[in-house]
Amino acid sequence: MPTQQFSAPGQAVEEAKAGGHHAHGTHNYPDPLTHIDRTSWDVTIVGAGPAGLMLATSLARFGGFDVLVIDERSEPTTAGRADGIQPRTIEVLRNMEPLGSEFYDRSAPSFERTFWDPRSDGQRGIERTRRVQSFPTDMEIQDNCTLGLQQGLIEGGFLRDMERHGQRVTRPWAYQDFEMTDDATYPVKVTLEKMKPVTESTNEGGAPISIIKPTGETKTIRTKYLVGCDGGRSKLRKTLEERHEFTFNGDWVDTLWAALDCVVETNFPDVRKIAAIHSKNHGALYIFPRENNEKGEPIIRCYTQVNRLGGEKSKESALDARDKVTAEMVMKAIQEIAHPYHFDFKGVEWFTCYPIGQRLISRYSLPAGNTANGVSFPGHRVLLAGDACHTHSPKAGQGMNTAIIDSQALAWRINLVEKGLADPDTLLGTYHDERHATGKQLIDFDSEYSALFSGEVPKNTPEVATMTDAEKREHFINIQRRNAAFTTGAGVLYADNVLNHRDPSQKLGVSKITDKLEPGRRLQPAWATRWSNSQPVRMIHEIQFTAPGGFRLYVCAGDLSKNMRHLEAFAKHLASPHSFVNRFRANQRALLLQHKAYHQLPTSLNTGLGEGFASEANPFFHMLLIVKSQRFDIEIEQIQHLGALKSMLYCDDIEAGHGAFKVTLDDQFVGGLHSKWGLENGGIVVVRPDGYVGAIAPIDQGQSGFEAVEKYFDGFLTHRPIAGGQRTRL
Repeated sequence: MPTQQFSAPGQAVEEAKAGGHHAHGTHNYPDPLTHIDRTSWDVTIVGAGPAGLMLATSLARFGGFDVLVIDERSEPTTAGRADGIQPRTIEVLRNMEPLGSEFYDRSAPSFERTFWDPRSDGQRGIERTRRVQSFPTDMEIQDNCTLGLQQGLIEGGFLRDMERHGQRVTRPWAYQDFEMTDDATYPVKVTLEKMKPVTESTNEGGAPISIIKPTGETKTIRTKYLVGCDGGRSKLRKTLEERHEFTFNGDWVDTLWAALDCVVETNFPDVRKIAAIHSKNHGALYIFPRENNEKGEPIIRCYTQVNRLGGEKSKESALDARDKVTAEMVMKAIQEIAHPYHFDFKGVEWFTCYPIGQRLISRYSLPAGNTANGVSFPGHRVLLAGDACHTHSPKAGQGMNTAIIDSQALAWRINLVEKGLADPDTLLGTYHDERHATGKQLIDFDSEYSALFSGEVPKNTPEVATMTDAEKREHFINIQRRNAAFTTGAGVLYADNVLNHRDPSQKLGVSKITDKLEPGRRLQPAWATRWSNSQPVRMIHEIQFTAPGGFRLYVCAGDLSKNMRHLEAFAKHLASPHSFVNRFRANQRALLLQHKAYHQLPTSLNTGLGEGFASEANPFFHMLLIVKSQRFDIEIEQIQHLGALKSMLYCDDIEAGHGAFKVTLDDQFVGGLHSKWGLENGGIVVVRPDGYVGAIAPIDQGQSGFEAVEKYFDGFLTHRPIAGGQRTRL
């Protein structure tokens, strides 16, 4: 196998850009690559939808990887498909700026949901029965809304972000087959096939379909990792089912739905809100506001039940009927369901028809095993993400969001393993454990939600059949309320494993010191003042999801006058060659990044301050020192002897929502972050690269607290000896 050179950012783009494309006047994206002229790759990604592009752009941001992203289509999505971005996903993308701001500014945000039901007086038609805020404010989501944005625009944003970091998609190439080999470096052998340009056609009902035919040209490559992001009909998943005992488990709901993207003129008052509409006899309708089209006209997505057009459920199976539905039938169904309100359809951008299926793959990664000739191969080198793992109804707006978080979860793990910091079996094994459990929760929720929305009785709650109509309406709303934490993404909870220690006494040797932060859960957002420029900042966004892709340690210092000796002890510990900062060092690959450890320095480090006030001892462990004090009462000279702790200084002296960011001469807002996190006396909050809390250790209990942090990282990181006991920097 020939030796391959790693590509620095900017070097991966091998073909001249032809100026980009503008499809329908709203999409712009760089030209794809068309040739595969290398035989070995670090990561091969099959599928350039949101899951594949999120994984690709994350790896491009981390840098130092040779990534091949293939897609069988000759161009990105230009209409239809997924279109809802939930609050936690927005938060993740705002941690990948400018992606988050680009998506938010282009989209249609929905802050409210309304519920419409049959008229209470028995007359034909519907009436609004409830209006609610989209999501509870106690989750403290910055953007407390759902964004309506067409998948093509989302793909375009990812593609531009990839290009900013020197990476493009290769088209049109399709996955054909893979086999595991005894190659120690590139164990996965993959066969790819060149495809002809996509041609668009329609099915019997006129819904658009894509026809993609092979050219007969094939290519075989080797790769360290093969990741299937190729959707609900994943070919890679089918290979795993046929040869490696994977199963894709689930069932169909025999209800037929259509998705229609349209421009309307209507007297329906909630057309720019998310509206769930249930008629008495003609089924259900779900209106979802979308971005403006190229003419500046507001689009809406209408999810419409179309198997009750005659006033009762059709006896034809949803699978048999789906290709016969026309856009005119969908529009007629909307008029019937929404009566007495009228919809004048000015234009149809896209439509499709589908039955609802809930299915979940048995495993997200291929365990270690043996090749056909008996040679063992490592585990977690073939993996799945997104709809290749889970399929369900689109109405709860979870598919693309779950796919994006799947890819985020996989990207940072691959990055730490390939940078020489993490044990591959241990860390990559947690990808299946955490994301499969989330996928199971998604399928269970969607099975109940989609059945209720369609007027069916969920299989797991047969008691719904005995409810009155009023009780069913209340039950439907309660289902949404009860699952709000999950559907926003902000309440997704990971079980205890090597990454999450709810009870630190069991394996870390210290007692629990707060109930306000929970390992395995997203870090609760809080505000502080960045000392270097006195700017109020949301602490969860101070370190972006980009190179180097390390851990964040929020060191809550408490009162400096009381805790200085504890901080000095921690700084002394960190300076020791036996500390995690010096034991866990990245390999040579991290030195190949264009700007060393970072593509772009965080603002908190990009200050021009010398003498260690803006440089990290190890950039894979970001130390954010938060002092319970007014910014006016702190000088950096007070912390100049704190070594690795002094690079990023913050003052806990503001409180969002109570005269937010208001400068006061008293201590009215001092300590808000410490109090919110339950760390009045200080503490060390270890946060994973994906923003989830991993462990919390005391800072005032001497060496036992510091050793707890060491034990945490020892659980999954890999010690690389440094020659002569010398400490090095990236």
